[in-house]
Amino acid sequence: MRRPIVLLRSACLSLCLSPPVWAAPPPALLEQVQRLSELLRDGYASWYREATETQTLQPDAGQTLLLVLFTVEGFGGGNRHTQYLAAFEAGEGAGGKPYYTLLDVIAIGGKGWRAIEKLQARATRGRTPGEIVLSLPAKVVGPDDAPNFPGRPASVRLSLRDGRFSEQAGAR
Repeated sequence: MRRPIVLLRSACLSLCLSPPVWAAPPPALLEQVQRLSELLRDGYASWYREATETQTLQPDAGQTLLLVLFTVEGFGGGNRHTQYLAAFEAGEGAGGKPYYTLLDVIAIGGKGWRAIEKLQARATRGRTPGEIVLSLPAKVVGPDDAPNFPGRPASVRLSLRDGRFSEQAGAR
C-alpha cells in the first residue's frame, strides 16, 4: 500500500523540480512578428528574434489569443531598444492551415523606462463584455539603476477591449 504513495510522491517531486518546457512559437506567427517589426523599426533597428516570447490564452471557448513579447533594438544606430506586446487571434484557414490575425500592439518597455523579463501575463475578465485585463510583472528604472538595467519590481496592467490595448491607471 505504501509503495504507490511513494511512487506518486516521487513523480510529483520530479515534475515540480523539472524546468518548464517552452514550445517554440509557430513559424507562421514568427512571420507575422517579423512583418510587424519591419513597420515599427527605423532604418537602423532590427527585430531581436531570440528574445521573442509567446503565451497562449483561451479567454472564451473556441477563442485562442496569442500574446507575443518582442524587442526591436538599435534605433538610430545606437543602443536604444523598445519592447512590444502584440495580441494575435489564432484560427484555421482552408485545409487546416493556421493563421494569426493581429489585434493590436503596444510599446511596453524600453531603455530608460521598464522591462518585461519574462512573459507571464495573468488574464482576468474586465468590467465590460469581451474585455480582458492583463497583469504582467515588470521592472522599472529606479534612481540608482542604469538605463538598460531596471531593478525596481512593478506591475503593468493592460486592457484588451474591442481589439485594442490600453494601459490601465495604477500600473506600477
